[in-house]
Amino acid sequence: MEKKQSYKLIDGEFDPSEARNVLFVLVNSKINFHSRTSFAIKERTSGDTSFHEKRKKELEQTNIDLRKVLEYAEKNKLRLRIYGNIEIKLIDESTDN
Repeated sequence: MEKKQSYKLIDGEFDPSEARNVLFVLVNSKINFHSRTSFAIKERTSGDTSFHEKRKKELEQTNIDLRKVLEYAEKNKLRLRIYGNIEIKLIDESTDN
């Protein structure tokens, strides 16, 4: 298997309502992931959750920024072209790469 894989997750044109549904589901899913992971770390080990808390705040800001773009598009009767690619790199932890 190749060490790097790419997947096209989103590639389409959306009206603001459709874009809102697609984008907020993705972003909110990531916010929930970091919230649950942070909670689990605190409950199990009282470990460091700073990465998850920081990432959650960044994603919450992304929600605010997206809301502004979508409101602008809706107000101005614009459609949105959205591209969303995911790249996955396989990492062998037994090496220093």
